[in-house]
Amino acid sequence: MSGDAASGPGRAALRPLEDYRSATPRPILVPALLIGSATAIAISMPLAWHHREIPGPRAGLAVVHGYEIASWLIVAALLEIIFASRFHWRGFGYYGKWLLTILACLVTLAMFADYVDSGNRAAQLNMAGYYGPGFYVGLAATALLIVSVPAAWRTRD
Repeated sequence: MSGDAASGPGRAALRPLEDYRSATPRPILVPALLIGSATAIAISMPLAWHHREIPGPRAGLAVVHGYEIASWLIVAALLEIIFASRFHWRGFGYYGKWLLTILACLVTLAMFADYVDSGNRAAQLNMAGYYGPGFYVGLAATALLIVSVPAAWRTRD
């Protein structure tokens, strides 16, 4: 009998597991979703988000853009870019997945608060709330961020 002790009649020789493992591929889906969300946020900033009342003798309504009312989303976009680069080059890690989950929860809560706040301001003027295209693009960015969370948790490190 030739071979090592693990081989016997009709048995193949055992090889180390490293021989079967290929190089782990870098995750692409989650960083792409995060970059897409950050891009959608950048696109939504110059677009109209809501109307605001102008008080005073020349009262009226003014269009409010994203960078005037939702500048906090710029910070969220920067965090998404940081997470995307970290996840692409270094993997998710346990804390990275939790931090991404917390970011998605905070952005979702803030978008809901923006929706309710705009609706309440419009109700005080006895008119319907205005949600411009920037708001809906920001909402799409939030959806991409939300979709990236389960994708991050399902991807193995």
